[in-house]
Amino acid sequence: MVDAEGQDPSPPDDAAVDDALAMALGDGDRRVDPLLDQQGRLRLSFTRVDTFEQCPRRFRYQYVDGLPQVPAPQLSFGSSLHAVLEWLYDRKHPVLPSLDATLRALYAVWESDGYAEVEREEQLVAYDHARRIVTEMHARIETEGLRLPVAVEAWFELPFDDDVVVVGAIDRIDAHEDGSLHVVDYKTNRRARSRSQVRKSLQLAIYALAVEELYGRRPSTVALDFIVPGVTVVVPVEELELDAVPDRLAAVARRIRAGEDTPVPNRLCDWCDFKDICPAWAEEGRMQIDGSLSADGTDVPASLGRALRERDRLRRSLVRDAKRIERLETAITQLARGPSDG
Repeated sequence: MVDAEGQDPSPPDDAAVDDALAMALGDGDRRVDPLLDQQGRLRLSFTRVDTFEQCPRRFRYQYVDGLPQVPAPQLSFGSSLHAVLEWLYDRKHPVLPSLDATLRALYAVWESDGYAEVEREEQLVAYDHARRIVTEMHARIETEGLRLPVAVEAWFELPFDDDVVVVGAIDRIDAHEDGSLHVVDYKTNRRARSRSQVRKSLQLAIYALAVEELYGRRPSTVALDFIVPGVTVVVPVEELELDAVPDRLAAVARRIRAGEDTPVPNRLCDWCDFKDICPAWAEEGRMQIDGSLSADGTDVPASLGRALRERDRLRRSLVRDAKRIERLETAITQLARGPSDG
């Protein structure tokens, strides 16, 4: 049996995979710590820190083991709206594009991967909702006037001590009339957070310190722009808990380096992609079986089924690419020798 590309869809044997890995990696070490950068520093982000503080076991499954996650419509929805805003603000002249052009941009950047396992109708409803949000957002910007930001998607790598670096991208950095800086982070929550919640935001505190690293001075204000309800919550930087950030990150880093992976049941467990394999829930018989089969023909949990399918897909791709590289290397060698008589 072959697939549409004429390839055997069955997983290649271990020897073929080993040969392909050897060709791809050469003499390099195949074991790479997914949490460390090339300098051996623990590489964190706000999302990683937040995930670990909520549940170390989920952190392990997602960032250490790298288990595949369920396609998430809400993530694709949020990514699409972020992409439209990046397109809208990332320009040379402060001229607001027309609404039609902005809606065409939404169509162009629409991220559909998260809707892979839902009915098409659900994606169409979400897309229509996104169009309404973009239309309202465009009207708001038109009323306020488009002011070009200092930066959009400003990438930063913020070192803490010698062994931790926090990375991320700030959605937008604006400049006030007096030249002071203003940080904006977009949120696609249906409800806006209170001002007291925003003041305690670790994410905004990290972003404020990152702006200081990038521009040599801290921003005067930070804000969460809740683009779904159309509410922006602005807080002076002095009200953020900046002094607590280094100790908080250091505490998380110590626990990660110690290999802590204790599950912490919480209100978000029902939305966790790995609940079916989490030991905190296994005893209650809440394992979800998705119909995948293990090597001995038995059912396996959904998380394991996703991992098996992705592994097999990657193994096939790896061997196919390695064979293609080998053929090209041979052809290149022959061409480099010049035309032959044969």
